[in-house]
Amino acid sequence: MRLRDKLSHLPAPGRPEPDPVPATELTHSEIDADTPGADRLQQLRGLIGQVVERDRRRQRHRAPAQGPLPLPFGERRDTDDGPLHLLERFLEPDHHHGRVAVAGALTIAPPLLARFALDPALSDVDLSRMLIFDTETTGLAGGTGTVPFLIGLAFFEDGVLKVEQLFLPNLGAEAPMLHHLSRRMAAASCIVSYNGKSFDWPLLRTRFIMARVPVEPPPPHLDLLHCARRVLKPRMQSVRLTEVERELLGFFREGDVDSALIPALYADYLRGADPESLLPIIEHNESDLVALAAVAARLCSHFAELRPADDPRDLLAYGRVALRAGDLERALEFSIFAADHSDDGELRCQALALAALAAARAKRHEHAAESWSRVLQHATDDLWSGRAHLELAKLYEHRLADPARAYGHARFTLELEGEQAHGRRLGRLTRRLLRTGA
Repeated sequence: MRLRDKLSHLPAPGRPEPDPVPATELTHSEIDADTPGADRLQQLRGLIGQVVERDRRRQRHRAPAQGPLPLPFGERRDTDDGPLHLLERFLEPDHHHGRVAVAGALTIAPPLLARFALDPALSDVDLSRMLIFDTETTGLAGGTGTVPFLIGLAFFEDGVLKVEQLFLPNLGAEAPMLHHLSRRMAAASCIVSYNGKSFDWPLLRTRFIMARVPVEPPPPHLDLLHCARRVLKPRMQSVRLTEVERELLGFFREGDVDSALIPALYADYLRGADPESLLPIIEHNESDLVALAAVAARLCSHFAELRPADDPRDLLAYGRVALRAGDLERALEFSIFAADHSDDGELRCQALALAALAAARAKRHEHAAESWSRVLQHATDDLWSGRAHLELAKLYEHRLADPARAYGHARFTLELEGEQAHGRRLGRLTRRLLRTGA
């Protein structure tokens, strides 16, 4: 049988395989080119009849076309770009997600946010015009075959968080929701997501291209996954949004749908399943949007002001972020406090080393030497001791002009420096001590 003939017998994607052709029915292979013309015409007609009957069977298995959304799913609006299925909700002005007020996101100082996110583009954004977004998709792998069937948006209007959810009742009708998203993005000062830089936005950009919907380059993008990772990864095995909610906000979702099940639930809906089965997805998406506002408020407020009750691991992480952002005073404050309030010797050494590095960059070399001296007191192994001796030897030799103290520390740097460098350092210091008569 030719390849084309074999392909004609395959079931269409996403549809049940039709009933097998009875043995009495004719196939392409049974039509012999040597058959007389009249008989051959009769055989061809029979084959056509089989194809028609097969199509009728398939039609019985196809899912019915989805009409207007049922009431639990908002309303259908007729727009210039086509029908848009929209769900809207306003939260109370003092709405809390767990123990954190979502409106706290409006109190963040943009320059501080830019340092915390390590993104200078955020330094002058108007946070009252931020746009939070999250998608639910037909798959988790991305690529051109993955479709966002639910686009969740949240933004503030007069200090109140408004949630909009754009729903796709039928595949191939994305244009209206993409046009709506494009307008919302054009009016936003920045966009906020959780893993949106790696997944949601590249996926949406692909859909804009495939649907031929024009869109401007997005405004500055705050991806809170990266921020949460920098602060929480040292003490949390997972920084999934639901885990971060529980840890930072004290919010526990009840009956939340597993993200891995969402594509299958939507596929069942397209095949005619009860639309009520999508309600958990709608609630899951809304919770994600609201959580992002609260997580932004919580993370940034604790970066803005040191909280003694915070876990020392968080304080150290905030100090590292501040150092990367060039905020040396904040890095010193967080790292010293982490060292003073930790019972973990390893963490204390890490915090003191960070404080010494921040002090050295601020040209406060005495403070740097003091921090490295404290590392010597709390060193948990020879590696920390050797590193502290080496840094102190460098400081006293090159910055603080005290060759005697530099020599005292240089005696213990052989393993870290190596024999050749160690010998040169001791030689330099010995000559200086002889010249000064010390």
